[in-house]
Amino acid sequence: MGNRPAVAGLLLGAATAAIYLIGSNRSFGYDAAATFSNFVATPSIWDAFAISTVMPTIPLKSVASNDHVLLSLISHLIYSTTGSRSEIVYRLVPALAAGGVVGVTVTALAQRFGLLAGAAAGLFIATDPLFVENSRDVRGYSLAALGCVMATVLLAGRWTRWRLIAYALLMGLAIAAQLFAGVVLLMHVAWIVTRGSWPQLGRLAPAWVAAAVIGVAANANIQVMELLEHGYPPSVFYPTFARDLLLFLLGAPVLIPLGLWLATAGLGVWTLRGQPWLWAGIAVVVVVVGALWVGLRPAFLYPRFFVFLVPACGLLMAAAIARWRVLGGVVVAGAVVAAVSQVPGYVQDPLALPQAAAAIKRINAEGKQACVIHIDEQVLAAYTKDFSVVSTPEELASCGAVVIVSWNVDLKLRELAAQEFPSATALPAYYPAVVLEVSSEP
Repeated sequence: MGNRPAVAGLLLGAATAAIYLIGSNRSFGYDAAATFSNFVATPSIWDAFAISTVMPTIPLKSVASNDHVLLSLISHLIYSTTGSRSEIVYRLVPALAAGGVVGVTVTALAQRFGLLAGAAAGLFIATDPLFVENSRDVRGYSLAALGCVMATVLLAGRWTRWRLIAYALLMGLAIAAQLFAGVVLLMHVAWIVTRGSWPQLGRLAPAWVAAAVIGVAANANIQVMELLEHGYPPSVFYPTFARDLLLFLLGAPVLIPLGLWLATAGLGVWTLRGQPWLWAGIAVVVVVVGALWVGLRPAFLYPRFFVFLVPACGLLMAAAIARWRVLGGVVVAGAVVAAVSQVPGYVQDPLALPQAAAAIKRINAEGKQACVIHIDEQVLAAYTKDFSVVSTPEELASCGAVVIVSWNVDLKLRELAAQEFPSATALPAYYPAVVLEVSSEP
């Protein structure tokens, strides 16, 4: 097969990154804006580790879980060096990481299952809505997935001293990028356990410990605040989470790709059913998901936390395609439909944050006081801080206009603001903002 797997991986990976960067000048999404204002565009690089608060009205523990440390650190280095606030600049790393996930996965799977299987699996990953959405903004999910994929490839190959050091570093950085990537470390342990070789376990133990130390150290301050200082909201049980996780990994909410990819992945499980590592990996995921879903019941539990499992689903599809080549066309057809379904809104602003910042500049220039309702400041601060924060009805009296940019504000206070400032101007975005003012008409 020669260099064809590597060439295919390079081409598909580069194409993925390039396509993900289309529309990268759109506004930051909610989580990305909160990350940028709290952990990136700040005076100290240590803020990337959620060390200190930069907004007096936002308790650090309430926003710390939004910090994807590795990406925040890389982004802070860019900010400290360039002072740039360009959305394009900060979306480069996640998009390139996503391209890396596709490229490395295609290369590895093509070498094992054939070029058709590897390329089709890469197209699945590149067009999977869950992977696309979470790789196109300033979030650490694609970095975590890249670290997991590269570490897995190293673990599947020949173990040398330097390869094990690289494995530990990659796996540790993956966990630093997104804490849930630790699940992959557990899957690796389970994989080696199925071999029944104590010498192999002993040889890999230092690498596993080093990876865990790197990942835990990066997230330590965040988790201390969240767990010991009660930063998380009260527990909530999501009865459909396990089902949603499976469906979103395999194409939801787009129905046709979901059906095609789910069936192909199922055939992949059947094809690999004799492999102990498959069942060990599935068991780890089931135990972790069960412990979170039924046991701990965190208020924040979303399928995107497990986006690093998307390449694993690609592996299942590649195995099925290697046995039944016709399934390659099935997976590619799903990728085409998934890609087309995501075209509407692909370059749309998720929030009207730049428009809101411009409105605030105009309001202040008119000699009026621009205000935002408490909580909105953590996302609007990514674009401007020239506003006052309103937390109580009494504070509305000092405002000349109120700008509302998200759904996350106090609804009663928002209604009172709408009553006192009845002239509303919508600012277009996927979730529109609104500028509330006193009508200038006689």
